[in-house]
Amino acid sequence: MKRADPQRTEDRVDEYLERVRGLPGDSVAGAFGVPTPQDRADPYDAFAQTFIADAPLDGPLSEFDLAVKENIAVGGVTTTCGTDAFEWTPDVDAVAVERLRAAGGSIVGTTDMDPFAFGTTGELSARGPTRNPAVEGHVPGGSSSGSAAAVAGGAVDAALGTDTAGSVRIPASFCGVVGFKPTYGMVPAEGVVPLSPSNDHVGVLGDDVRTAAQVFEAIAGREAINPASLTAPSRLSFVDDIERPPPRLRIGVGAEFMDAAAPAVEATVEAALTTCVTELDAEVGTVTFPEAEAAVDANDAGTVMEFAALLERGSLLERGQSADLRAALRAANHRIDALPDRVAGLIEVGRELLDRAPDACGRTWDARRRTVRRQQALFTEADVLAMPTTPIPAPSFGAVPGEEGISVLDTVENTAPFNATGAPAVSVPCGEVDGRPVGLQLVGPPGSDGFLLRVAESVERALTQ
Repeated sequence: MKRADPQRTEDRVDEYLERVRGLPGDSVAGAFGVPTPQDRADPYDAFAQTFIADAPLDGPLSEFDLAVKENIAVGGVTTTCGTDAFEWTPDVDAVAVERLRAAGGSIVGTTDMDPFAFGTTGELSARGPTRNPAVEGHVPGGSSSGSAAAVAGGAVDAALGTDTAGSVRIPASFCGVVGFKPTYGMVPAEGVVPLSPSNDHVGVLGDDVRTAAQVFEAIAGREAINPASLTAPSRLSFVDDIERPPPRLRIGVGAEFMDAAAPAVEATVEAALTTCVTELDAEVGTVTFPEAEAAVDANDAGTVMEFAALLERGSLLERGQSADLRAALRAANHRIDALPDRVAGLIEVGRELLDRAPDACGRTWDARRRTVRRQQALFTEADVLAMPTTPIPAPSFGAVPGEEGISVLDTVENTAPFNATGAPAVSVPCGEVDGRPVGLQLVGPPGSDGFLLRVAESVERALTQ
């Protein structure tokens, strides 16, 4: 085998570097003005910063007060992602935020979160824990804790969150609101501080399905600067059809997900499904998803490895970040000791996996492909899948992980598989256990977002009659 000339290789590297360093940067100005700081009542410690970010436009969201999770850029507003290790002041709004403002929505603040979106309880922010408006003394869920609490506490009509393993749906379930995770890539991630680009989804929390659908309709669709999204629709419509009853539904109840649930949660979800049979003339049957556990493990390992790589490099090859965000991520890589022990430990695990197990990333993708194939087969048996959103209702503060034996992986057991597959999923309140809300999770085939929202709205209406 002919060996490359080292000098020739070095010369070519120098040539590429010269060309790359001469590339123009992104200097596009924001479409809307910088927000105006404004005090706001915050009884549940839901907000990171409060302000008014208006847009001088009438639109479908003109009557809405909205909030966005702190890891979603609002131009001119500093974000820390719930940590003392990171600081970034973006020049422009994230694409999703710009679209909210273009639709006439008023953004009244950024919401608190678990550090870097690593967490499912809402307890670990450097600002202190967020409280659950639905049940005192119990966690609101995370990592989109502040977004859920702001909606459940009546501070806003809806809020954006991010969902990497369940971080929209878990707090929705714990706080008794609707949480919708769209199909992967349906909402642009440009301007979002990444945790795991292959698992991250931008989602919506709202008081009801219709509100979530209205916000989703405003932010979904093609992202002009991302070539990978050019095949997506440029304009999506969901709200006009939201109240049109779906055809006779085949609901597949995931046996593994039901078995994982606490008995009282399982009984609450079964009662909700019985109502669906009666009110919606739905057909309910059991399906099996034996790859679900492997999907949770693949999601978990992939997330810690991707984030460790992001901190070291500032971006991953498959998704670039703006220059200032890349610099902020690399700076945070030197401040890991400022993070809670659990978060710092996960980052260290990610680093070690990348160093010691070069095949680990590939194995997670193999597991994800197998999971996707199983999911495709399930949707030949059922129109939607159904299960408890979380196996338990909101635990008390300090219980995860704690003496009650609940692990973080327990909280994502029913949600993380659908980050690995990219399928749309929505949590709808379906009852309570000891005064704590229980969520019913509905999952549709990738790309079926509008249909899934129609199903969720029908289920919501049946459960509240």
